[in-house]
Amino acid sequence: MEYTVSRTNSPEDYRQVEEMVHDFFKDMPVVAVFGLENSPPDTQPRIYGPEDFIVKATDSAGKIIGFAVNKTDIQTKPKPPPDRIELREFLHFVKDSANLDQLPDRSIELRVLSVSKEWRQRGVARRLVEGSMKEAKAAGFKAMKICCVSEYTAVLVKKMGWREQYRLAYKDYPGLSGKNLHLKSVPGQDYVYYYVVDL
Repeated sequence: MEYTVSRTNSPEDYRQVEEMVHDFFKDMPVVAVFGLENSPPDTQPRIYGPEDFIVKATDSAGKIIGFAVNKTDIQTKPKPPPDRIELREFLHFVKDSANLDQLPDRSIELRVLSVSKEWRQRGVARRLVEGSMKEAKAAGFKAMKICCVSEYTAVLVKKMGWREQYRLAYKDYPGLSGKNLHLKSVPGQDYVYYYVVDL
């Protein structure tokens, strides 16, 4: 089956992506680590800055089958729902620990990478990353970063030449953060990473 990859600024595409993010959230290993698999959807819309962009993959019927949300650090999301505060604090801890200030000022983060289940293992995620890198470079960004909360994403970007900037074992986070958390073990998903690449 054929599909195409392109940048989108369509309000309708942004709406569809927002809806799809809810399903993406439930599939993330970090969500299972924090026991949030049955958490209700976060209905607060994502805030997009003027340089943020989405790269989408669409099938031959025009349906979105995957997307990559690329964001600068300028915009922040509204306060998370109460059950996600610990997860948000964890992600901030990881970002603060990753020494990302070493990257060029003109850098952007590939914040969400998602492919519909029926389209996985067909190279869609790689094409979305490639498309994001191409668009970011064309926009004048000098580097990209990605927080990999699953081994699948980490393996993909590593194969594409991104370099590991930071890794943290989920089991080590409570002690390092000083928080009294009981995180769940998810087999095969032991670490969170930051990877970076020069454009």
